[in-house]
This record gives sequence, C-alpha cells and structure tokens, in this order.
Amino acid sequence: MRPDERFLRDTFREQLARLRSLRVDLRTLGPRATEEHAARLAEEFVEPDRSFAFRRALEGKGGAVDFEKWLRQDRLSPREMRGCLEWLAAGAEELVCVRFDRRAGFPAVTLLVRTLDETWACSWPGVYVHFAAGRALAVTVHYELFQCDLRIAMGSPYR
Repeated sequence: MRPDERFLRDTFREQLARLRSLRVDLRTLGPRATEEHAARLAEEFVEPDRSFAFRRALEGKGGAVDFEKWLRQDRLSPREMRGCLEWLAAGAEELVCVRFDRRAGFPAVTLLVRTLDETWACSWPGVYVHFAAGRALAVTVHYELFQCDLRIAMGSPYR
C-alpha cells in the first residue's frame, strides 16, 4: 500500500516549517531549479550507465529513492554522525548544500550548513549534496549515513 501523496507533501511542508522555526536557513527550490540540481547530481555523483534510470526514479511520484544505492559505489562509504556536516562542506568557501528528499517528486531544498544541527540532518532521510566540495551525504530511512566523496581516488574512469 502506497502512502497518500497529499499526506506526504503535508508532512514535508511541516518538516520545513519546523526547521524554519528552529532558525535553519533554508529555501525550497522550484521545479526548474530542482531539475537542474537533479541533473547535476546525476552527472557528478551517479555512475554514467545508471544516471538516466536515477533521473527517472527522482521524477516519480512519492516513491522512495534510496540514494545510497544510486551514488557512485567507488566513492561511497559508511559514515558516523559526528562531524558529518562539517565533513560535507570541508574545504569549500560556500556553506550552502542542496538536499533532495527520499520521496521522489519533492522539491530540492538549499540549506546553510552551519544553521542545521547534525542530529536533525541525520534524522531526515534523503541526500545532502555540496557540489563545490564534491561530496554527498545520504541518510537512509533507518538513519544510516553514507558519504560519497568525489575527491578520493582521483583518476576514476567515470569522469
């Protein structure tokens, strides 16, 4: 049985409102900006032979997207919570990341990393992407964390 789409969207809006009340600096992106960031995520963080299927999964209606299964396996490793947001933006001047929800078809959100508590971030399934740093942090529905770091193992055959 699939969850009600309207219920999922209401829950998503409530989550954003709660984070705003906690003074998290965030902005919900429109469809075009979400699509542009999704294309970049697929281009940079997903293996080329899987990027089309990944984009189709992201465009679905409310279905689950398990980002840890789509991210480049040659750059993916388990991550502990402590220091995960610091790791995400390390070495980058810009401290804004893009977050994609685990539920397909939802808008992406930009977040100012320093305004988000690690505990909150790690309890919100989806993926946080810092394009400038070349890093992504996936949070599973079971609150497991996986890091994808494009700067390790340079010389990959993919890019």
